[in-house]
This record gives sequence, structure tokens and C-alpha cells, in this order.
Amino acid sequence: MAGLSISELRARTGLAASALRFYERKGLLRATGRVGGKRFYDEGAVERVAFIDLLKLAGFTLSEIAAIVPPAGGTAPGWRAIAVEKLRQLDDRVREIERARTALHAMLEAPHDRLDECPEHHRILRAHAEELATAKRS
Repeated sequence: MAGLSISELRARTGLAASALRFYERKGLLRATGRVGGKRFYDEGAVERVAFIDLLKLAGFTLSEIAAIVPPAGGTAPGWRAIAVEKLRQLDDRVREIERARTALHAMLEAPHDRLDECPEHHRILRAHAEELATAKRS
């Protein structure tokens, strides 16, 4: 049988064989057959695994990935709407991370050893509390 053994697919993608078997159980990856109990995959499995990994890096859950990457391969018809929503979520998260990063920089630059003695730290906390309250009302 032509194709990639799970060991070859592991070597070409860097994923553990257990992760590849897990993806198969979740319906994200499909072996093309078995010989002597060993799984074999077609060449397209390398790109499929890479696609799954990129989606994971972008923050997609396995169930979201399954909605984008059907078991037969390719992409599901509604993939764009799912990707647009994830991009919105990522943009929101980036803004949150930038705010947290700014606050941490301000804390590290504070001249006081104790933050509870730093007026700038108290200003940041009050501003953040106000943001929390505003977000809660929305």
C-alpha cells in the first residue's frame, strides 16, 4: 500500500503519533487504510495536519476545527464565518493583552517598591475598574 505510515507522518509534521491518533478519533484526520494493523495516510495528510495546527495556534478549539475541516478533507462551506468570528475574538484578546502589557510596564517603572504606595498604580487600577464596570453594563 502506498502512503505514509504514522511514523512517517509524525516525522514530517513533528506531531507525536498519539496526537495523530487523537486527531483521527476526533474525525480531523483519516487513515487511508491499514496494513498489518499499521495506519497509512495519503500525502495530503501532511498539509491537513499543518492546517489543523495553524488553526490551533489561532486559538480554534478542536470542535471549531472540526466544523472547518470535515472528515473527508477540504474545508466546510461555512469556514469564512467561523474564521471571521475567531479573528474578532483574537482582536479583542490582543487589545486585552496590550492593556495588560501597558499596566505591567507602568508597574515596573513605578518608583515605589510597594505598589500600594504608588499613585500611578492606583490611577491604573481605578481606570481598569471603570472599564470593567462599563463592560458589565454593555
